[in-house]
Amino acid sequence: MEQQIKCAVFDLDGTLINTITDLGNACDFLIGKYGFCAHWSEDDYKRFVGNGNRKLVERGKQVLEEFFEYYNEHSLDNTKAYDGIKEQLELLKEKGIKLAVVTNKNEPAAIHIVEYIFGKGTFDVIIGQRDGLPVKPAPDGVYLALEEMECTKEEALYFGDSNVDIMTAKNAGVEVVGVTWGFRSFEELFAEGPDIIIDEPKYISSLF
Repeated sequence: MEQQIKCAVFDLDGTLINTITDLGNACDFLIGKYGFCAHWSEDDYKRFVGNGNRKLVERGKQVLEEFFEYYNEHSLDNTKAYDGIKEQLELLKEKGIKLAVVTNKNEPAAIHIVEYIFGKGTFDVIIGQRDGLPVKPAPDGVYLALEEMECTKEEALYFGDSNVDIMTAKNAGVEVVGVTWGFRSFEELFAEGPDIIIDEPKYISSLF
């Protein structure tokens, strides 16, 4: 990459943090409460995640509200950063790279989780699901993050673990790095045609 990269944009779930147990527990709570005919595994939940919690729970307004209420209370029970991510973020900050999160998770929850796990101020920008902002794979969240970081699309790299992320970066005109430690397989990522695929967090800082 000859162009100097100044900014890194990260997806959240499956890229920076492993949230699948807490998301699955929230869904299991609703399945049990309402007696839904569903027996989903952790692998099933990994396939569901990517388009946001509103897509994960599409069974009416009341159920969605209960999902958010339960999940917000338990979102940090098991959720943690993937091994090596914190160290890589520190290396990027030492290099002067600006950092952003762009996620389909609702924004207050995203901010709370990111700041709890990584500390306030680690990321320059956190963009989540909010009213009036189209969700990924629409590029609007990425555009907003780049604008706030005063970074052009040519100066950024986008990191994500799903087909939604690859499409988002392509729609935004940003080079995209697929990561295989998240919720999708190498084969699924490869089929979307990312610019790069990495299989361990330790390779993140080597791209800058």
